[in-house]
Amino acid sequence: MKNRLFCLCFLLLLCNCAKSPELATGPGDAKTEDSEFPKIDMAAELAKLDTMLKADTPSIAAAHDNFLRALDMLEADKILFAELFYKRALANEPTSHFLLSELIKTLLKQKKRDKTSEAFALLKLAVQTPKATADNFLDIARLYKENGKLDSAEVYYRKATDKMSENYSVLYEYAQLLEFLLRDSENPKDDSELKRLGVELKRIYDILLAVLDYPQSILEKQLFIYHMTDTPDSVVANLLGEAFKANGIAYAKYGFWQAEILSSLKKYNEANEILLTIFFMHPSKEFTSRIALRIANNYELMDSVTVAVIWLERLLTQEPENHIAMNNLGYILIDHDVDAKKGLSLVEKALTYSPAERSYLDSKAWGLYKTGKHKEALEILEKLEADGMDDKELWLHLAKVCEALELHERAKGYMAKIRE
Repeated sequence: MKNRLFCLCFLLLLCNCAKSPELATGPGDAKTEDSEFPKIDMAAELAKLDTMLKADTPSIAAAHDNFLRALDMLEADKILFAELFYKRALANEPTSHFLLSELIKTLLKQKKRDKTSEAFALLKLAVQTPKATADNFLDIARLYKENGKLDSAEVYYRKATDKMSENYSVLYEYAQLLEFLLRDSENPKDDSELKRLGVELKRIYDILLAVLDYPQSILEKQLFIYHMTDTPDSVVANLLGEAFKANGIAYAKYGFWQAEILSSLKKYNEANEILLTIFFMHPSKEFTSRIALRIANNYELMDSVTVAVIWLERLLTQEPENHIAMNNLGYILIDHDVDAKKGLSLVEKALTYSPAERSYLDSKAWGLYKTGKHKEALEILEKLEADGMDDKELWLHLAKVCEALELHERAKGYMAKIRE
């Protein structure tokens, strides 16, 4: 009994027989590509095929026999005849999704004979059945892409990758399409569509990165996508950590970025574990200086002031002109009432290297306040405020200095700004 698939295949075949020049003409026609098969009478072959297609009693045995003959033709690199035998096989077993898929593959192999339209029509049937394979989805995705139907291509690439999640070349192919859709200026998309594409690309990159040991080119793109899709900082930190773990010293900067994020999340112990690892393995003096500063800062934030001081003093021993370390150490000595005079001296020395640095001037003002020079402190802080410095630490210092000078209303105003 002929079902819908059989009828459609039959119609497609007849259409192909009528229109395809290499099938409709004999071996003597100079326009055909059949000169490699001089012993075959194409008209006779087609007549046999037509008879079989019109048979009312399809035979599974005949289907199997034609399938084997198709395989023989493929092995002999006789693609056109493989196609014919696959069509015969499918005519005898029209419900076979396997035979349909094999016929489609054979059509797609014939680049010079322009079998794309026929393959595309069969693919439309194949992808609508419950037995649709990953290859069916991938083939139709590629055809849609070749024809510029990128939205449809995306749909079927996703279906294909869902079924072949470990085929990394296909995942990368899909990722390239998504990248193109994101940057396609000729077809602008609204924010919600851009975000949807970004989320999907992020999913694909996450798979690829873990398998490919976090190649830098994809990692940098993923970090951008994370930013675009408002990915939580904790997730970004995990990605950076995995990349650093997989590549070691070569990816030290990513480990440092991870530690920076963890510090911002107040996970100071975790951040310092990473920073210490990098510190003792990285050859760059400049980089290790930055790490030492961050380690000291984290220790201070954990109220381990003594350890923070040790790190900064060690850094200044190695780099006596490191004015950032001078200021940071000076501020710790001032703020934690360890030695305000010594701290102020260090800050003033740092200012000789960078006289206009606002954070250094704020440290100096705080040192003046701690040593009882309230008016001098206020003059510096007011200038910083007038110059546009605008943060909670400055407001706190202003509030404290104003309170010391009995400027109570001003002090209340700065405290209100801190609470906002």
